[in-house]
Amino acid sequence: DENFAREVMQLFTTGLATLHPNGNKVFDENGQGKQVYSNDDIVEYARVWTGFSKQLKRGNIEMDQNNNRIDPMQIVETWRDPFPKMGLDRTYIGNGVPLCADLPAKHFLSSGATYKLLGRTAMPQSQRDPKSWTYDETAKRLSLEANGPESLFAKLCGAASTE
Repeated sequence: DENFAREVMQLFTTGLATLHPNGNKVFDENGQGKQVYSNDDIVEYARVWTGFSKQLKRGNIEMDQNNNRIDPMQIVETWRDPFPKMGLDRTYIGNGVPLCADLPAKHFLSSGATYKLLGRTAMPQSQRDPKSWTYDETAKRLSLEANGPESLFAKLCGAASTE
């Protein structure tokens, strides 16, 4: 994994030397070319590439032997390094989703919030209510109402009922 990470960094993305916007090398205080990344960065980026496996061919698309040329790699979740990875700018590589700790308290109760039942798996797909529930008066639905100190509303919002 480290060799692959080094090749990607060196040959296909940043190169070896830090450059000014005009393309000239950046030098450190000793007159040495400033490197873009260290070996620690390579080890960190190698963790990004964990969990990949060869994808089987698609019988209805690919006819040549066992090669899958459309999407040759798949991620095997159990092989993947699950921990955050640090980027070159000393921030975590991610998808821009804020951490729960960075969100305002009780943000999930804000007006206009949308809720989706995601199921019980580690890789959930959106779930939908059966169509038969649409006009069913007896179908049980979640309701956040202040109806006593033991209500879901009181537990989530930290407020007791105003009965």
